[in-house]
Amino acid sequence: MIDQKIIEKILSEHSELSRDKILNELELEKQKTGDLIEEETLLRLIGARYGVKSSLKINFDGELSISDLIPGLYNVSIKGRIVAVYPIKNFQGNYPGKLAHLIISDRTALLPVILWNEKTEFIESNKIKPGQILLFSQGYTREDPRGRVELHMGKKSKIKVLHNNPQPKEFPSIQEFSKKIGDITPKLGEVHLVGTVKKVFPVSNFVRSNSSEGSILRFILFDETGELPVVVWNEQAEKLINIIKKNAKLKLVNAKVNLTPSKSLELNVNSYTHIDLFSEENDG
Repeated sequence: MIDQKIIEKILSEHSELSRDKILNELELEKQKTGDLIEEETLLRLIGARYGVKSSLKINFDGELSISDLIPGLYNVSIKGRIVAVYPIKNFQGNYPGKLAHLIISDRTALLPVILWNEKTEFIESNKIKPGQILLFSQGYTREDPRGRVELHMGKKSKIKVLHNNPQPKEFPSIQEFSKKIGDITPKLGEVHLVGTVKKVFPVSNFVRSNSSEGSILRFILFDETGELPVVVWNEQAEKLINIIKKNAKLKLVNAKVNLTPSKSLELNVNSYTHIDLFSEENDG
């Protein structure tokens, strides 16, 4: 039976929609997923697209595409190509531990994946690398500080490397989601791109308001459509100084588009940004 409460909630927040439109979208989702997902879950997915959140927690036993995910799902299975692997971080407190951050892709979108505690062993032992296609099962979804969905892999979760890779078009490389430099505008906020280093400037230091020192690494990135300055701050600058070399081909994931006081564009690298060398072999 269709959950009328979810439909009413969507309609109450979006007067431009009609019940028939929502029901039509529900039928399309049912066809796309082969009737394997309950209508209640599909309605929550539809509601999430319109910014309508639900406090219900859905225990879902099945496989979804990345673009279908919303916060609050449990027992989630997702296949994806590894796009980026971030360094492992240790944390303290009442329950000290460690975590690692990945970015994966399928044909629909990119997705952050958080590996908790013992699951970081997959990175420590070098079992997973960019370009590989993995199956993540028994995970759960949360909303990150920026309001985006992310997948968490805890103690009961499972990770499997798929050696018999499915069709590449189902799990594209970062290039499929990348912007050309000539197409980047301030409205984009964050972008993914692949480009070549044209020029690297010496690292410069500055003093913060609290008298501590910071550092900045600047370089020019180009592709066939144009070039753009990139600014790398502090710890990231120190980590990347050895790979940011002239003529190096780089992939940037979640680079922040910034408008300078002179109204020119630049890219900023912060803690959400991943930079690494790009190669066709390792990136799909």
